[in-house]
Amino acid sequence: MLAQYGALEAAGLVSAHHRGLPRYIKEQLPPRLGQAVSKKLSLSAFRIFEHPQTVIATDTHLQEYLRRHESTVGSWRGGAEDGLSKCSGFTRRVLLSCLVDADHSDTARHYGQAASEPKIDTRWTERLNALDQYVSGLKPTHPVVGEAARVRQEIREKLYFACRESDTVHPLRSCDAVVGSGKTTAIMAHLLKVADAKKLRHIFVVLPYTNIIRQSVEVYRKALCLEGEVPEEIVAEHHHLAAFKDLDLRYLTTLWRAPIIVTTAVQFFETLAANHTGLLRKLHELPGSAVFLDEAHAVLPAELWPVCWNWLGEWASQWNGHLVLASGSLPEFWKLDEFRVITERRDAATTPTTPVADVRPLAEDLRAKMRDTEHARVRFASKDIPLGEEELMEWIESSPGPRLVIVNTVQSAAVLAKKMQLRDKQAILHLSTALAPIHRGSIIERVKELLCNQREWTLVATSMVEAGLDFSFATGFRQRSSTSSLIQIGGRVNRGADKGDSCFVWDFDFCDTETFPNNPSLKGSRRALGELFERKFISPEQSPDLQHVCLEALRMEFKPGHQAEALLRVMREWEMDYPEVAQLCRVINSDTRMVLIDRGLMAPIREGRKLPRNELIQRSVQMYPYKIRNLGLERVVEASEELFVLPKGWEYDPECFGYMAGWFEQQESRIVGGYFV
Repeated sequence: MLAQYGALEAAGLVSAHHRGLPRYIKEQLPPRLGQAVSKKLSLSAFRIFEHPQTVIATDTHLQEYLRRHESTVGSWRGGAEDGLSKCSGFTRRVLLSCLVDADHSDTARHYGQAASEPKIDTRWTERLNALDQYVSGLKPTHPVVGEAARVRQEIREKLYFACRESDTVHPLRSCDAVVGSGKTTAIMAHLLKVADAKKLRHIFVVLPYTNIIRQSVEVYRKALCLEGEVPEEIVAEHHHLAAFKDLDLRYLTTLWRAPIIVTTAVQFFETLAANHTGLLRKLHELPGSAVFLDEAHAVLPAELWPVCWNWLGEWASQWNGHLVLASGSLPEFWKLDEFRVITERRDAATTPTTPVADVRPLAEDLRAKMRDTEHARVRFASKDIPLGEEELMEWIESSPGPRLVIVNTVQSAAVLAKKMQLRDKQAILHLSTALAPIHRGSIIERVKELLCNQREWTLVATSMVEAGLDFSFATGFRQRSSTSSLIQIGGRVNRGADKGDSCFVWDFDFCDTETFPNNPSLKGSRRALGELFERKFISPEQSPDLQHVCLEALRMEFKPGHQAEALLRVMREWEMDYPEVAQLCRVINSDTRMVLIDRGLMAPIREGRKLPRNELIQRSVQMYPYKIRNLGLERVVEASEELFVLPKGWEYDPECFGYMAGWFEQQESRIVGGYFV
C-alpha cells in the first residue's frame, strides 16, 4: 500500500523490518498517467523483492489494516517526501533500526519477555569528577624507583592532563599513546568532557578482542560509577555477538542502552554493516554518541577500513558523533593516497567527504619521550625458515621466561599447548576462545599470578591475548600474521621496561600446516610482513618507527591490484546491495554459531523465561557450522539454527582447554598418537 502511494522508502523499510535490508535494484518504469518518464523518477524507482506468501496474506487483510490505521492516525497525507529518498546506506540502516527496535520491543512486552531496563541518567560531569579522583588515587605514594619507571609515571600524568584538557570541537581525533601510558583512563576523560559539552547519549569503547573487555570494564566500573548506582547498568559488558533473528530467541539480543558500552570490534563494525534485523536493532543508539577505538590499528583488516571509514565519517559529520582512534603504533592510513582513492568516490552521491583526523591532544615533546621509551623496551626479529614442532618447542623452552606464544587458530593453540604439556618440562597454560568467557577470566587471573611469582613457564594462546591485557612476559613468539599483530604482542613483552633492554618478540611459522593450520584470511598481511623483514623495515639491530612500519604495511595492502578487495565493498554499498555488504564486511570472516557449555540454561530458554543476557554470553563459545554438524550438537530451540548446546558427556575443561578437551578425546580415539584434522 505504501508503494502504491509512492512512499517507496517507507515501503522498503516496512518490508525489511523482519527479513532485513534487501538488495535495491534500479529499474526504468513506465510514465504515470499524464507524466513523462523523468530522470528523477527513474532514479527513485526501485523494485523491492518480496515473499509471495507474505504478499498474499497481506493483501487478504490489507483493507482492514488500512481502515484501522487511518482511524487511529488519520488518512494518508503524502507530499514532497514521497518516493525513495537519496539517503545513504548508513542512514537507511539507522531508520530501519528505529523501526525494528520499536516493533521487537513491543512484541517482547506482549509475550512477557521484555526485561526491565530503567532509564539511566548520563551524569557526565559527575563521572568525570569521579574519574579524576580515581586517577589521582593511582599515583604512587612513595618516590618512583628507577629512571624507566619515573619516565612512565611522568608520561601517564601528562597524557591524562593533555587528553582531559583537549578541545571538544573536532569530531575525529587520534592519539598515538604507547603501551602503559594510561590511555584507558586518559581518553575516557576526554570523552566524558565531550559528552557533557555535546549532550551525548552514550560512550562506546571498542576493543579488538573479547578478553580485553573484562579488564577495561573493571576499571571503568570502579572509576565511573557513582554512589547508589548498579555498576552493570552504567558500564555494559558485551563480549561477542548475541543477536538473534528468530522470534523465540529475540529477547536475548544484546542492546546498546547503557550510558557506557564496552564492546568488540566484531560487534561494533558488523552492526554498522548489517542488513538483518538482529544486529541492526541497536544501531539507532549510535547517533549522538562518542566512540573510542582502542588499539585502532588492530580492530579491522585492511580491506574493511575504506567502507567503514566512510560510515564513521558520515556518522561523525551528520549524526553528532565523536571518534577517537588510539594506538601506540597508529598509522595515519586516512592520509594514504592508496586509501583515499578508494574512499573518496566523487561519483558516489552517498559518500561524504570524511574530515581528516589529524588533531591530536599530545605535545610533541611528550610524543618524542614516549617513542624513546618504547624503542628501548623490545626488539623484533624473525626466523627465516618454517620450524618443525620439536625444533619450535625446544627453542621456546630454552628462551628467557616467562614466555608468550601466539598462533593463528584455536586448533593450533590447543595442539601446541597439549604437546608442550606432554614434554613435562615446565608449566604450560592455554588461552583461546575454546574457553567460555567466564573461564577465560579465571585463567587470566592465573596468568597474572604466575607472572608475579614464577619465571619458567609458557602461555600458548590465540590473538585474543595480543592486545590490551596488562601482561609482561620476557619473550614473545608470534606465528606469522599481520604487522600490527606482531607489534601488538610487543605490548605484552617487557611491558614495564623492567626486564632490561634485550627482550625479543620473534616472528615464526610452522612446517606442518595440517596439524597447525593457517588462517586463509591472513594471506595478504602475512606476505606484507615477510616483505618488511626482507627490506629491513623491521630488524633486531635497530628500533623500528612503529607508525611508519604499520603505515608501510597498509600501503602494501592497498597497492594497485590489492585495492580490489577494499573497493568491492565500497562499490557494493554504493549500489545498495545490503546483503552482500553485510557478508563482505564480516570482521572475522567465519560463520560461527553460539554453543552453550551449560545444559542447565536450555530449560529457561525453551520455556521463554527471562535470562540475564550476560549469563548467556559468559557461558557459551563459538563454533563453525561444520563442527556443529560433525559433532551432532543439539539445538536449544528446535526451529532455530542459531543457538546450540554441547552434547551430554562432552568433556569441557574449564581450567585449560575448554571444549577442545572433548576434541582431544575424540581425535585420540580415532588415531593413536596423533590428531585428526
